[in-house]
Amino acid sequence: MTPDEFGLRLAKACGVAPGAHVLAAVSGGADSVALLCFLSELRESYPLKLSCAHVEHGIRGEASRQDAAFVRGLCARLDIAYYEGKTNVPEVARERGIGLEEAARAMRYLFLYDTQRKTGADVIALAHHAMDQAETVLMHALRGSDMRGLCAMRPRSGALIRPLLDLWPDELKAYLTSIGQAWREDGTNQIPDNARNIVRLLAMPQLERAYPGGAKALTRLAQAAQRDERHFMRELQKRGVRLTMLTDGAAVERETVQSLDGALLSRVIGRMMALAHITADFAAVGRVTDMIRGGQQAVSFTGGGARMGKRFLCITARSAICPDTMLGADGVTDTLFGRFTVHKAKPGETGDGRMSQAIPLRLMDGAMVTMRREGDAMTPFGRHTKRKLKDILTDAGVERAMKDSVPIVRNRDGILWAVGIRPGERVRAEDGEPRLLVTWEGPNICDTWEETPI
Repeated sequence: MTPDEFGLRLAKACGVAPGAHVLAAVSGGADSVALLCFLSELRESYPLKLSCAHVEHGIRGEASRQDAAFVRGLCARLDIAYYEGKTNVPEVARERGIGLEEAARAMRYLFLYDTQRKTGADVIALAHHAMDQAETVLMHALRGSDMRGLCAMRPRSGALIRPLLDLWPDELKAYLTSIGQAWREDGTNQIPDNARNIVRLLAMPQLERAYPGGAKALTRLAQAAQRDERHFMRELQKRGVRLTMLTDGAAVERETVQSLDGALLSRVIGRMMALAHITADFAAVGRVTDMIRGGQQAVSFTGGGARMGKRFLCITARSAICPDTMLGADGVTDTLFGRFTVHKAKPGETGDGRMSQAIPLRLMDGAMVTMRREGDAMTPFGRHTKRKLKDILTDAGVERAMKDSVPIVRNRDGILWAVGIRPGERVRAEDGEPRLLVTWEGPNICDTWEETPI
């Protein structure tokens, strides 16, 4: 692929406009180094603003630290802004009761999205290539996926782009060799100790021996599945189906899902699972469908569960990470709960206590937006007695599966405002006291159905 061809793919398949800010996820391996070099070659002529993100997972000890040093040095040589995240994946895996691979993926995407927010990047570029695509199609089929799983990865899924999806590993290494660029090798990729490595190292070579060109056939199958999937997505778009984003999943109105036929319903459930970062295999989707049709209230599956409330169907992950977000003293703050704006309150401007609230300036030092916490309590505005937050949410009609998605504005001394519900008595201001008006735009909404992100 020439730089011009790469630019054409960025524009058409990935929807990246000239002048966009691209954050490249780079591990140091050949694939991601090739991605960074392609983007670097193109950034002046396209043009692009380019940054790089690298996560040191704490799994491979000194080798991981050397990977980070290699990527850091490459960015310095290419004059690319570099952002590094460090995490202890083994510790996260133990705490959450999940495998190393799943924990590493969760922490990697958490860091990438957080870095995107902090840098203002338009998209996050990933280095998935054609062999990754073939392996993904096969793995999804073996897990029992339906047509949605056979779509595998797309050139663009939300803010994620994959410009190398049509290129094969040998092509990427040949490109790096032609420009004299080294890369790092991760020895763990050669150990068949997880599903991806077993498929890559053992299954795919045997399949190619039995069916020469089988890997390419799997990528064509993904393209055909994506073509058919677009038809169903257009139908959902026409019907105006909307998903409310939760911190650990997604919700949809009960009446909506009860009006859909099986084909469309399965795709709504699949999208909700994807938004919760849960593998949407055929069995899991089927269990949720049966729950809805059978009038059950809840069902669990690997990685999470579904619950039907009075108004909403919620699908949530078993465990989710929602970082606290400091609330800016002025302007816009984007959070997983949605967007908050802060400005100086005008005389008499108090807010409605649900979507907006005036808070004394003295209380805003260290103010942040968080999830509810164990033992949270507050004295509701106009009351004199402290109550448990979970009881306040229950009385307000917040459904069980949505309680962790109620944003809480607090400072170091406790809760100031249960957003969307009511403020605490602490925000009562003295006459003439300076205040800031905090406004919530509501939860993030997913109302586009061009694709199901994977």
